[in-house]
Amino acid sequence: MACSIMALSTGCASGGFKLTREYAGFVNKQNIIVRIIIYLLTGIIFAITMLVDLVIFNTIDFWEGRVSQGTYEFNKDGKTFHVRHEISPENSLKRSTIEMFGVDKKPLQEVVLQETPGGEIEMSVDGELRARVRNIGSLPVASIFDRDGHLVSDTMIFAEAPIATLTALTAR
Repeated sequence: MACSIMALSTGCASGGFKLTREYAGFVNKQNIIVRIIIYLLTGIIFAITMLVDLVIFNTIDFWEGRVSQGTYEFNKDGKTFHVRHEISPENSLKRSTIEMFGVDKKPLQEVVLQETPGGEIEMSVDGELRARVRNIGSLPVASIFDRDGHLVSDTMIFAEAPIATLTALTAR
């Protein structure tokens, strides 16, 4: 109970919650009527799987350095998204790559989020730097770049990230 309260109040719940996702995947593959019945009858199972994931599996992943590692693939609106989260064994820097493919499996876009040795986070779209966040430990500053690599804005982030700006940068 104390672990759950600490994790939920501090935002330290990390990891993939794989057990919970597998159970939800099973339930969501059923037709709508069966799905509703399963949700009503097995709500406690979701709570148990989340607790086991939170306290046991995610703690093990954290101490072994596997937090956020993995490869995921999903389909939405006729597009296939391939997501890969990695942690470099040499310098423990994290990197996430999101590849989007069209109906014909043709690559449409690649977005890469990565930590740098200088403690910054960079976002690249199709190999071009589009955003960088620095001073993460104090007052974060977000730098936004246009398609030609020119600095568009340099903004201090207080409470909210410029999500609309980042969304616009990744849209085509």
